[in-house]
Amino acid sequence: MNNYEFNTIEVYNKLVPCLNSKVKELKKFGIDNITKEEIWNYLIRNGWKDSIPFLSDMVNDILKLDSSTIVKYVENEIKNRKVEREGSELL
Repeated sequence: MNNYEFNTIEVYNKLVPCLNSKVKELKKFGIDNITKEEIWNYLIRNGWKDSIPFLSDMVNDILKLDSSTIVKYVENEIKNRKVEREGSELL
């Protein structure tokens, strides 16, 4: 998944309250289709791929995450999955 090792499940479980808070914030702005897992995956793939941040930095990254950034990421993921499905149907 990334270039470094840490107990992903343990860290994720510690950050669930913060991720839930971000989901709740997004819903206040009318963004109802983003899950905590999508926020986590975005940050693992794009924000924390080069180093292991401190837990406090991870919390800060979650809370500062721009709504348009995460929406764009999720839309691209959905589009990529659709293209992959259509490509595999052609085989």
